[in-house]
Amino acid sequence: MSRTITRAVVAAGGAGTKMDPITRILPKEMLPAGGRPILEHLVHELRTAGITDVLFVVSARKPQIPAYFGSGSAYGMDFSYRGQDDGAGPGAPVLAAETWTQGQPFVLAFGDNLIRGAADRETPLQRLLAGTADCSVLTRIFPADGIPAHETLLGAADAPGPGPAAVAFGRDLLDHAGAQWVHACAARWVLGPVVFDALRACPPRPGGELYLIDAIRRWIAAGNHLTALPLRPDDLRFNCDNWETYHDAVAALRP
Repeated sequence: MSRTITRAVVAAGGAGTKMDPITRILPKEMLPAGGRPILEHLVHELRTAGITDVLFVVSARKPQIPAYFGSGSAYGMDFSYRGQDDGAGPGAPVLAAETWTQGQPFVLAFGDNLIRGAADRETPLQRLLAGTADCSVLTRIFPADGIPAHETLLGAADAPGPGPAAVAFGRDLLDHAGAQWVHACAARWVLGPVVFDALRACPPRPGGELYLIDAIRRWIAAGNHLTALPLRPDDLRFNCDNWETYHDAVAALRP
C-alpha cells in the first residue's frame, strides 16, 4: 500500500567536538559548502522529496539554526524547533519528536550529512520514501577491511551491484564478523511509531548517550525486519562531522 510522508525530523544537536574550535561559535551544520550551509542543502533535499513539515531538534548552543531558517516560509515549508540536551545521544532527537510526529511515519535526517544523487533521476531519499516498511534506512556498502572512520555499522551485506537493491535486513545479518562487505547507515531513515518503544526499551551506553542504532539492532534481533537501501555507487554522501570529510564536500560542490 502506498503512503505519503510529509514530516521530517532533523537531528542537529551534536556538539561538533571533532571540529573545535570553529564549532564553538558556528554549528557544524551551518558551515558553508557550495554557497550555502550544509543544513540548507538538506532542507532542499527534503523539499524535493515532498516533505512539508520539519522539526529541527537542536542544542540550545545553536541559536544560529532557528535564526537562519525561521518559520520555513521562505522555503514553502513549516519549521518547528525543539531543544536537546548536550550529550543525550543520536537517539534523543527521535524521542523528542514523538508527539510532533502524531503517530505517523516520518523521515529522520542527520543535519551534518550531505547527500546528493545524480541530477537526472530520483534522489536517494525519494527512493527510500517509495518503500512501505515500518523502518528503513539508506546505507553505503563498504568492504569490511576498508570501513572509513565515523561510520555507523548496521551489519553484513552482499557485494554491491550496479544499482540499488533494497534488502530485507533481518537478525541473520546483524553479525558481520567474517563478512566481506558491510552496510553502514547513511544518515537518512524512514521510521514508524514502533521506533519510540524500541528506544525506550534500549539501555543507554555507559556515557549516558542513547543510540538509535542500538535500539534498531535490538528491534531486529527480536525478529523484526528493516529495509536497507544502498546508495548507488555515484551517489555522493559526506558525513561532515570532521574536517577531512567536510573539505571533501566543499571540493565536490565547488562550482
